[in-house]
Amino acid sequence: MAKLSRSISETLFWWRPLDGESDTTQYFEHYKRLLHYVRPYLFPQLVLAVGAMLLNGSVNGMIPLLIKRIINTIAAIPAAKASAGSIHSMHVLAVEILLVFVARAVTDFLADYLTTYLGMEIAMDIRGEFNDRLQRLPLSFFNWRSTGGLIAHALSDVQAASSVIHNTLFSLVGDSVTLVALVVGLFWMDWRFALIAFVVFPLAVLPVIGVARRVRKMYRSAQKKLADVTTLMQEAIQGCRVVKAFGMEEYECNRFRDQLARQLRMLRRVLRIGSFTDPLIEVLGAFAVVATLWYGTDLVLAGARSPGTFAGFIGAMLIVYKPFKRIAGTNNSIQQGLVSAERVFRVIDHPPEPYEIPNALGLNGGPHSLEMHNVSFRYAPNSALVLRNINLKIGTGEAVALVGMSGGGKSTLADLLPRFYDPEEGAVLIDGIDIKRFSLKSLRSQIAVVSQSTFLFNDTIRANIAYGGPDKSLDEIIAAAKQANAHDFITRLPARYDTAVGELGVRLSGGERQRIAIARALLKNAPILILDEPTSNLDSEAERIVQDAIERLMENRTTLVIAHRLSTIRRADRIYVIVSGEILEQGTHDELIALDGAYRRLCDLQFYAPELSEVPSRSAAAG
Repeated sequence: MAKLSRSISETLFWWRPLDGESDTTQYFEHYKRLLHYVRPYLFPQLVLAVGAMLLNGSVNGMIPLLIKRIINTIAAIPAAKASAGSIHSMHVLAVEILLVFVARAVTDFLADYLTTYLGMEIAMDIRGEFNDRLQRLPLSFFNWRSTGGLIAHALSDVQAASSVIHNTLFSLVGDSVTLVALVVGLFWMDWRFALIAFVVFPLAVLPVIGVARRVRKMYRSAQKKLADVTTLMQEAIQGCRVVKAFGMEEYECNRFRDQLARQLRMLRRVLRIGSFTDPLIEVLGAFAVVATLWYGTDLVLAGARSPGTFAGFIGAMLIVYKPFKRIAGTNNSIQQGLVSAERVFRVIDHPPEPYEIPNALGLNGGPHSLEMHNVSFRYAPNSALVLRNINLKIGTGEAVALVGMSGGGKSTLADLLPRFYDPEEGAVLIDGIDIKRFSLKSLRSQIAVVSQSTFLFNDTIRANIAYGGPDKSLDEIIAAAKQANAHDFITRLPARYDTAVGELGVRLSGGERQRIAIARALLKNAPILILDEPTSNLDSEAERIVQDAIERLMENRTTLVIAHRLSTIRRADRIYVIVSGEILEQGTHDELIALDGAYRRLCDLQFYAPELSEVPSRSAAAG
């Protein structure tokens, strides 16, 4: 009972102030911004669509006049015998009625088709701009947002936002023309009748405004629920191996259904509030029709008004409320679309990757040296520093290794080189020049990355190896695959280099995926190389094959290696030990072993742990 009372109050008391509601001016700005997308289609699509709507509205306005003429013509025919002139007049009227309704059908089709197609074109434009911005956003943007939510923005939100244009043109413009034509016809036929009929219009407009405000707020919550549903589905699909391995299919089904139920409850509230408009207008319209009948019947019987005028007026009254109702319903749809537009524009307006300085330098081909000078970094304002006062150097053609426990900041440090992030303090230098002075494109063209979480696109092996260089020939791709020890297993596949690898490369083993990634880096032939745990997830045999390919990849390149497996960095020219974001030790393998510090403990943990478990601790031996 309490829920029913709350539902009724939410529906009726639409004038209550809404907590946290955005300023109406902001939504007006979103509306104007959406209209800018129409500009490329002003001619011929928009001109033809608006022309069809104007004709359609004008034709609709003629219907009450035809009704008036038909009734008056029939009333003028003598009851005993119809003259040839009166019969001819009826035939002319019949042809006119046919022409009016044919014109109405044709213009209605053209208006609907052209505005719908225009909305589709605008949706494609917004979606393209949305994706363009996504490709240029910094990694920090994606660290705090779900993939499913962004997909929901690109699909459902963009579609809802673009529908604002369709609704504005087809309903607000088209129906407004019809409404104006009918109103003009009503006042032309009898202004006293018209005043009686339209006294209820101001009363109908007020609740429409209030309902729109509430729909806008509730639709914002409903769209967020949709993003949550998309996120759950995307995670369940990508994590299907984990779901099945832990037997959590039923759990995921229940979790998804619970989220659907929450979304349905929100949409039901939106539907309930939005559906309040039409019945209200119907009731108010009925009062207008009753008042007209009450007043008009006496006038017709007294001979003050013709039957045709009265019938045409009643017909217009019945017609005029249909476009008015559509306009009211469209207002709700527009409010929903503006909420979606707000979410889309929030992404489009997000600042892109670090801006380049005017006249940025181009970084020419290598070899290059690298340096970090007093570098500190944190992921978010007021959060803890991830890197503190980092100073390191990598000479031209040298290989430097970063080691340390997980979470120490090694991968974050490597991400500063291609400017995935910028340091909060200090500078990253290439050949003694701050990398912020180089254009992003030229900087990243000189860097190749092979990471532990190899990402392969759902495409062919050939396309994945040639990613970043689609103009490379098949011979060059094969040469890179051979250097990466990938050619042999590729030639055993059914379609060889044209074999599709599946989503995230799921049809290949871990070692095969890693060799494809190494071939991709070899084909890029960049002078600076970043290796982030390239063999951490491989078995011994796969590691040996991949390690052999990595050694070829590192030849004559300035290399930064991140590794847990210390066997992969023994040959490094210099090793930096990073603990809690700080460089604790540095030197060669032998120097650090002799130092008997953090590096030595890491070696002991990796290579001697089984033996150490059988040796009593120093405290136990002392005891």
